[in-house]
Amino acid sequence: MATLLDQYGQPISSTELKDDAAGARMVGLRPAVVATPIGDLTPARIGALMAQADQGDSLAWQVLAEHIERRDLHYLGVLNTRKRVVAQLPITVTPASDDPRHVAHADFVRGWVERGILRRALFDMMDAMAKGFSVHEMDWHCEAGNYYPERLSFRPQRWFEVSYEDGETILIRDQNGAPAKSPVPDGVTQIGFTDMMASKFVVHRHPSWSGLTIQSGLTRACVWAVMFKLFTNRDWALFVQNYGLPMRVGTYGPSASEEDRNVLFRALTDIAGNCAAMIPQGMEIDFKEPKNGAGANDIHERRMRFLNEEISKAVLGQTGTTESKAGAHASGAIHRLVQDDIERADALMLSFTASAQCAAPMVAFSFGPQDQYPIISIGRPDEPPLTELIAAIQWAGPQGWLVRAQDLYDRFGLKPPEQDDLVVGTKAQPQPVEPPRTLPAEALAGRTEPARVPAPTVSSERVPTEKAPEQRAAHAALSERLRRLMQAHATQPAAPTLMELAAQGMARDAQSALDGMIDQARHVVMHATDMADMARGMAALNLSEDAFARQMAQGMMVANLLGEFEVYEEMAANG
Repeated sequence: MATLLDQYGQPISSTELKDDAAGARMVGLRPAVVATPIGDLTPARIGALMAQADQGDSLAWQVLAEHIERRDLHYLGVLNTRKRVVAQLPITVTPASDDPRHVAHADFVRGWVERGILRRALFDMMDAMAKGFSVHEMDWHCEAGNYYPERLSFRPQRWFEVSYEDGETILIRDQNGAPAKSPVPDGVTQIGFTDMMASKFVVHRHPSWSGLTIQSGLTRACVWAVMFKLFTNRDWALFVQNYGLPMRVGTYGPSASEEDRNVLFRALTDIAGNCAAMIPQGMEIDFKEPKNGAGANDIHERRMRFLNEEISKAVLGQTGTTESKAGAHASGAIHRLVQDDIERADALMLSFTASAQCAAPMVAFSFGPQDQYPIISIGRPDEPPLTELIAAIQWAGPQGWLVRAQDLYDRFGLKPPEQDDLVVGTKAQPQPVEPPRTLPAEALAGRTEPARVPAPTVSSERVPTEKAPEQRAAHAALSERLRRLMQAHATQPAAPTLMELAAQGMARDAQSALDGMIDQARHVVMHATDMADMARGMAALNLSEDAFARQMAQGMMVANLLGEFEVYEEMAANG
């Protein structure tokens, strides 16, 4: 039996796959409750935390990243918008090839995906966008030939550390692990780290820019805007307190006693807070109301709005889905395209992680190591809009472009109706075929059976072989047109008359000849730089009307033959 090995060449035990390797601990370096105080968000504090994280100790920084998401509602909102969009995308599984073994592997992975275990984890996997990486621990179902993750448990980033040696390796914080190689200050508990077990964790890296994982979290860019917003929000609260409420001013005369002044002051402050003043009669206080400019009453709001827009650009790439502005409908389509591009990029990175760290181990454990593994794809398929699809069917269907009905049902998310279902719409019924007309008995003297009326042909004589090939081709085209016309008339007795069908066929056949000339004129119009250039291009066109004249000549000949045929039918009917 094949033995699976980890990254160090050691055998992987099924017991280790089922045990908890990085869960919360009541005592240790992975507490469920955050015990690291953050304090005030000041430039000095944030700068120190970022420098500390770059040097290999990002515990306080990861706590700060969680703290910022809880403090800034706008940042939380745009982050969740981007996360939830990806978490709802369709998930498909593609076999590595058409080999039956690879198809069986894909069916095995597809069955696991349909249980919803991966979909529930997508939202938390996208947390790597803000913090650089996210970790899920897999609780494996271990059964011979049937290994799969029963649960993907999210582990907070503050329980892990990015190695400062390479900036990429993710280590588990563990007081029983190997001690850190970096110097530890006096009075600080020695921190140990443990390597992650192979195929036990799903580590998703979602860089917001090119660089090392230790520096790739989006929060590193947004933390400054969030800090300035908190400062602005505090100043705004003070501004509203001072200028949002009316100022009360009370005056007292020179004969007012101390008790009278105390009564007056209590009256002023009891009305609406402590923003009040008490002055003697004859003293003046001039209150300056903020006007437009440096002291405008909306300056804090405009600053908050600006910072929110900057955060929206950093997270969503646009502001059309978070801010309402004039002309939003016109720019909404462009912003939606930006959102689609970001969504597609997020889905591709998640697809790579799920394929390499979920699908591959499942197949390897259950079927043995393989040269290729199934691909888990997350995202919407590249499909045309439904309106364009319907328009294409309406125009191309009559020209012979056939589409499976089941594909349309799947595209619209519908099911074919059953036998007893109440349906909306009708199905085109085939027209009954009219039996061939025969000549009257008087005209068939000497015949032993009814004779069918022969279809008219171009000529009763064979075309001489010495005639030019183009003449033979013209006769063949004319005969084919007459054959189609008679067949259409025979299968559609309630349809228009033969002459009307002939006119419709001549218009349809002549259109192809006209299209050639129209295309040349359209080319001139589309590439003209101005009206004069278009006029010169039109004058220089040398359009050939031979094809159109040939179609018209054949149509006139068909009309003449049909006239003779109708006279022949009338004579046969009248004896």
